[in-house]
Amino acid sequence: MTDPTEQFFTELAARGSHPLLETTTGTIRFDLTGTGRTEHWYTSIDRGRVDVTRGTHHADCVVRVERAIFDGIVTGHVNTMAASLRGQVEVEGELQLVVMLQRLFPGRPPQPDQQPAPTGSRRRTR
Repeated sequence: MTDPTEQFFTELAARGSHPLLETTTGTIRFDLTGTGRTEHWYTSIDRGRVDVTRGTHHADCVVRVERAIFDGIVTGHVNTMAASLRGQVEVEGELQLVVMLQRLFPGRPPQPDQQPAPTGSRRRTR
């Protein structure tokens, strides 16, 4: 079984440059709890280039979230903003960095029973 958080951070670092973050510079530390210990993932963004390491380094923004919730975020099953409003995600420092990084989180996966939205003209209802 693949670890969604590990996979997310590995792919984030492997890709190196992210055009959606080309105007962003800063550091974010993710403190993931709920496993009997706290995992620390440190991301450094420099005009789109993202590096990921582990550690408790000082960061411009610190995100505290339960590991299970973060797994849901990085797989698209949990919406970051909704989780924040429910108090499941705590952000300290420069919130704008998380907003920018959120662009790289996947969208909601398609549900097996969902039909694709029709294209073209709309049907009016009265």
